[in-house]
Parts: sequence; structure tokens; C-alpha cells
Amino acid sequence: MEIKKRRPELADLTDPVRRPSLPTREPLGKLVRIAFFGYAFLVYVIFFYALFVAKIFIPPIVIEASLILLTAVVLTTRWRYALYLGAIVALLTLIDPIFQPHNLYTYAHPGQSNYEFALLVLIVAFGLVSLASCIATIIARRRAQGTVPVLPRYTAVSLSGFAGLTVGLILLSIVVTVVPQTSAATTTQDGQPVIHMTATTFAQDVVLVPKGKSLLVVNDSSVEHILQNGAWDASGSAHSQVESGAPTLNKVDIISDPKTIGPFTTAGIYHIYCTIHPGMNLTIVVQ
Repeated sequence: MEIKKRRPELADLTDPVRRPSLPTREPLGKLVRIAFFGYAFLVYVIFFYALFVAKIFIPPIVIEASLILLTAVVLTTRWRYALYLGAIVALLTLIDPIFQPHNLYTYAHPGQSNYEFALLVLIVAFGLVSLASCIATIIARRRAQGTVPVLPRYTAVSLSGFAGLTVGLILLSIVVTVVPQTSAATTTQDGQPVIHMTATTFAQDVVLVPKGKSLLVVNDSSVEHILQNGAWDASGSAHSQVESGAPTLNKVDIISDPKTIGPFTTAGIYHIYCTIHPGMNLTIVVQ
């Protein structure tokens, strides 16, 4: 009896061995890349916002942005520890935008700088997605054991909910900006007027002070202010001038404790400004 051996078909010989896709080809890998490149872009945006709008050069921000961008590039490679690096970088770079004192003040007062608030919220959102996606991909690869990890079923719902929360916070800051704030200037129990300062401005530009009274200046942020007689002009130049009848301010430094200016014994209009923050002027009307 002749036994015929089955010869392998051409299709069997040419069928390639299935190999796991490159990390950057996986759905989870794509999510990690998008999150990190978006994270880096937004940190660069906040750096240039501080540089050109607030006129403040902050080297740590550009260093963090460059580190995030470099990590995003590394995540496109086959390096086996790229995801671990991404998780560490995302965790470390999230500390500053979340816990920096000026940012905490911005979160608590979204209406005073809704542009900055929106940028910070977006930065934190992309940073959290970067961190979570790195951790999720590491776990998924360990469970997949050589096969291509796929996105969990709840990923779309989670990302949609998180995006909705982020947009909601930004819209809330816009609403708070539109609604008039009535607590900018108040008085103490004995009738002393109070003016509040934000991180870069007085809460209002003009304050009324009864003749013979003093003005209590309260710093709502942890940002330093140095007050002087005079004002900033429209071109951004400071002009120090002690007006007749005004209490003399000799570089009054305010960081946390409130300071009292006065008393104002002569009716008139007086001006003070912060020497650190351009455009931060206050007009005091004494009557």
C-alpha cells in the first residue's frame, strides 16, 4: 500500500509568522504618543504665554516641555523601557502644574485669568492621560503575553467623560469671568476699605477711601508685590511720583500678610502701582 505524503502548499510556505506589532502601531501605543505630543505642545504654549503675555521668563517650564517632547520621541522607538520612562516623566512633570502655589491660586480663582486657567487645566488633563495610558499599556502588554494589546472596552467612555469634565471646567471659568465679582473691594468692621490683589493685578482698578481712613491691601495669592507711589503708562514704562497729600510708599513688599496704607488725610485722587508687574495700577479716590 502506497502512502502519499502531503506536500506543503505554497501558501503554507509563504505564510509569515505573526509577530506582535511595534509598540507605536498598537492602539494603546498611539494613544500614548498623541497624549505625550499634546502634553509637550501645551507646556510650550504656557511657557510662551508667560514670556509674551505676563513678561516673565520661567526656565523650568521650557526644560519640562523639552523633556516631555524628548520622551514623546523615545516612545516612538522600540526601546523596551520607553513606557516606564514615559510614566516617570509624566508623573514628575505633573507635580509643578498641579501643586505650584501660583497655579493653586489660579485654580481657586478661575475668573481672574480664565486663559491661564484653561491652559493649566488642559496641561493637567493631557499629563494625566499620558501617565494613565503609559501605565495601562504596561499592564496590557504583561497580560497579552506577546500578542498585540488592545484598548479596553471602557477606554472610549472614560476618555469621553474626562474630556467632558475638562471642557466643563473651562466653561465654568468663562462663566465666572462674565458674572460680576462683588467681593473685590470690601470694608472691615470699623469701615476701613479693603482692596484685594490677584497674582498680577489689583482686583479692581479704582477704590474709594473716606477722608481720614486708611486702605488695607490684601494679597490673595502667594506672588510677591512691591507697591510704590506712581503708575505704569500705556507704553509699559513705570513712573514713580509721590502726589501731594498721598502717604509715601517706599517699596512696600507684600507677600502674605496684609498691609495698611494711610491714613489719607487730604481729599484727592492718588495712584500706586506694583513695580514687579507691568500695568498693575490702582487709583485711590479720597473724599
